[in-house]
Amino acid sequence: MCRIRYTLLLVWVAVCGLAHAQNQQITGRVTSQSDKQGLPGVSVIIKGSTTGTATDANGAYTLSAGQGAVLQFSMIGMKPQEVTVGNQTQINVELADDAKALEEVVVVGYGTQRKIDVTGAVAQVKGEELVRQPVLSATQALQSKVAGVQVINSGAPGQAPVVRIRGTGTLLGGADPLYVVDGIITEDIRNINTSDITSVDILKDASATAIYGVRAANGVVLITTKRGRSGAPQVTYDGYVGIRTPASRVKMADAPLFAQYNNEAVRYDSQTDPLPFDPAAITANTDWFREITRTGIQHNHALSVSGGTEKTTYLFSASYFNEKGILRGNDYNRLVLRLNNDYTLSPALKLGHNLSLANSNSVLADAGSALLETTDNISTTSPVRGSGSVYSAFTNAYRQAPLVPVYNPDGTYGFTARNNVANPIAQLDYTNFEAKGLRLQGSFFANLTIAKHITVISNFGIESNVLRSYNYSPVYRVSANQQNAVSTLTVGRSNNARWLWTNTAEYANTFAERHTVKVLAGFVNERFQGDVLRSARQDVPPQSNYFYLNTGNASTATNEQTGTLETRQSYIGRVNYNFADRYLLTATARYDGSSKFPTSNRWGFFPSIGAGWVISEESFMRGKTPFDVLKARVSWGQTGNDRIPASAFQYTIASGLDYAFGPDQSSQQGRTITNLIDPNLRWEITTGTDVGLEFALAKNRLSGEVAYYQKRTRDALFLRPIDAIFGDLDGSYLTNAATVLNKGVEFGLNWRNSVNTSFQYNIGANVTMNRNRLEDVQGGLPINDGGIGNGQFTTRTAVGQPVGSFWVWQTDGIFQTQEQVNNTSAKIEGTKPGDFRYVDQNGDGTIDDEDRVFVGSYQPRLYFGVNGGFTYRSIDFSTDWYANFGNQVYNGKKAQRFGNENIEASRADRWTPTNPSNTEPRASNAVPVSSTYYVESGSFFRINNITLGYTLPKTLVSKAKLNRARLYVTAQNALTIKSFSGYSPELPGGPLNSGIELNAYPVTSAYLVGINLGF
Repeated sequence: MCRIRYTLLLVWVAVCGLAHAQNQQITGRVTSQSDKQGLPGVSVIIKGSTTGTATDANGAYTLSAGQGAVLQFSMIGMKPQEVTVGNQTQINVELADDAKALEEVVVVGYGTQRKIDVTGAVAQVKGEELVRQPVLSATQALQSKVAGVQVINSGAPGQAPVVRIRGTGTLLGGADPLYVVDGIITEDIRNINTSDITSVDILKDASATAIYGVRAANGVVLITTKRGRSGAPQVTYDGYVGIRTPASRVKMADAPLFAQYNNEAVRYDSQTDPLPFDPAAITANTDWFREITRTGIQHNHALSVSGGTEKTTYLFSASYFNEKGILRGNDYNRLVLRLNNDYTLSPALKLGHNLSLANSNSVLADAGSALLETTDNISTTSPVRGSGSVYSAFTNAYRQAPLVPVYNPDGTYGFTARNNVANPIAQLDYTNFEAKGLRLQGSFFANLTIAKHITVISNFGIESNVLRSYNYSPVYRVSANQQNAVSTLTVGRSNNARWLWTNTAEYANTFAERHTVKVLAGFVNERFQGDVLRSARQDVPPQSNYFYLNTGNASTATNEQTGTLETRQSYIGRVNYNFADRYLLTATARYDGSSKFPTSNRWGFFPSIGAGWVISEESFMRGKTPFDVLKARVSWGQTGNDRIPASAFQYTIASGLDYAFGPDQSSQQGRTITNLIDPNLRWEITTGTDVGLEFALAKNRLSGEVAYYQKRTRDALFLRPIDAIFGDLDGSYLTNAATVLNKGVEFGLNWRNSVNTSFQYNIGANVTMNRNRLEDVQGGLPINDGGIGNGQFTTRTAVGQPVGSFWVWQTDGIFQTQEQVNNTSAKIEGTKPGDFRYVDQNGDGTIDDEDRVFVGSYQPRLYFGVNGGFTYRSIDFSTDWYANFGNQVYNGKKAQRFGNENIEASRADRWTPTNPSNTEPRASNAVPVSSTYYVESGSFFRINNITLGYTLPKTLVSKAKLNRARLYVTAQNALTIKSFSGYSPELPGGPLNSGIELNAYPVTSAYLVGINLGF
């Protein structure tokens, strides 16, 4: 037995010695094939193992390996290479530049192109970048990612962000970009699960967007969803859960300061005694913001299964999103199912479909923002209009007196007769609003190769959206100013349907190995129909879950129905020419017809042309400069904007106006026109020019782009006031009457590198500088807007200034004495010591609207984003930062005071006879005027996202029958640096009134934990 053991030991030693003898020291140097320079940081590993090293600063390396080993050499920006060791002890390798930078494919209108061949401004965000941020909508994750794309978020659950591409080019037309999902035009992408997205491609200039014609003036966002791949079923799961809290708060006055302030206001305003508030009688000190808010909870679950054969592939996914907002009772949830299949019937014929079904539910949402869509006031994304904005609870919490208790000792709601502000808790408790949506979206396509170089594609898309809303107001009484004597139930039904049929044929061929030509031609037919029915009844008793009109008083029933029908027909064409991968030419055209305009203006032609020069492919550049890629491009084109009501050119008729007629002059019922129309109404036309330079350096590790653009929108839609000579007609009519200019510079830079086999990192930055200006408007009349409910306007759109600029009175210190007041003629009536002094701009001795001045706009002069991350072994980290500078916002809540309402804590430093402040005016209950006091900086810096992940070892996850398991934690909006005293400087709105904080839902911060699993 001992002999056997001894023999085995000898064999073991011999084997180990042999194995050791077979390993040999390998040295060598890795250089670049193009310039023969050493490459630092090249990963050198033994294939099939984790043993490896990395080259030093000169490209040298040393590694121990056996004769049968295969060495793998890899580096970002270079093509990988494998070498078998054999008898070699020195292995030198030359790595060639990786052509991925040239071969990267982007999605363009009705097709795809290599990025290097694109002559327009196109940016792409990969799906894996989007899912780093756990958000409801893909557009939310675009903030900070792409130069020229501004994303303005809201904290409201289920709320879509506002997206602006290269500025705002309209006054009244829709300013949002056109969204196209798998070839289907849609108004809403909130019903797309972010995990289902392969890429988001943003078309920014006219060369890229003109092929979408009359709806492309604001840019185009193309979303491509994932598809299945042949092979065994692949199952993935992504889930996260977390909390949401307000990103910032406003410090309000406590009860003692509130009482002191308002008592002073009574004395200074010379109001009659007694003083309204007795400091000794204060029993409550309510923090109303804390009372109406809660810690929000958010969770999401996404499951996908994909696979197939060479003939058939499939992808099925299901996702569920649920968010309880920070506003008490405000909830949102969404369920999305998707099925994408491909069928290869023959080498020449491929069929497929993309189907999605989304069910959403909103509770206590903003019922006052509905029916503001671009399609004849038919909302495809918002609930049917209710009785007001429940988000005004934030404003009421700001304004309500802190000495008012939430509840009285007897359990009734607290109130004060000293102001007209609602009890915010009662407002929420008595608001019963719910909206349920069901959206079906699908496309069915056939791809047929009819000849060697000719492919025909037919794509038929459908979209159906059914929205139901319930708004119930019960009988209640909180105070004389907050009561409802009769219960009312309003039920809304919105049914929208769209079909879109696109047919294209493409010819692609290369001649003499140097001339590549692609020609695309096609036609598009589209039909949209929308209907809204609103019904209401009174005396409806309260019910626990659902509300039914038949339980109300039939004699009080009211019904209202509106609808629209739109049809479009288009012919499209594109020609691409590429000579030797150096000289590029693209020409596109679209001939659009739309039923939304008078017959004389229903057709329009939208051309574009773009040229590119890949300088790095020239013989005098290749291998002689640091550039791996250097491309110049220039483009010109025209696009349109038709987002107006379909009935904008139609007269409206009113009856009930009697008149005398006939020999006996008997009274006859008459009808009359109540509006004025422009029979020459047409779409807005945007002419754009773009000049850009794209480059890549350092073996494609450093890449970037710089561009200058100019967009001029003529025939911009404008509500022109009706002259009195036309009689008793509506106050304005829609016409084409303005020109808007946007011009700017974009710059983007990205660096990615691999330090060694274990550590890779990337960092990117983009900067946009945009200038917006109204160049002219019919009659030269300025457009006043931005009302905040106190009789004051805050914005004016005037020639030479940005759209929606703030025009207010300029403060010039504070009157300190009555003598100063008496010696100043230019003042507001009733001015006293402690009031603002306003600048008499025209010197006429009075302060009126002629003295308002431009003090900025909500449109930033500069915004930028920074993105970065790294992976180290099993650890990954990513972060996104965003900032904008040079814009202003208007503190509408602060300016909307009507007396005996709360004030911000900063008003403790107000002017008094013993505290002669020159910045904070005296206490007053007078209605404030629009002034620079309420205009604040809208600049801010925010860390949008921080994510830290850890991928579990395969040896561990395999025991659980998993292929992959990753745990991660995420912080969203973790830090915001701002000077604005309100909740958030992100204040979306229309082109004429953005940037006003009133009834705004605060932006929230989120802290989440999640898991990714692969089966």
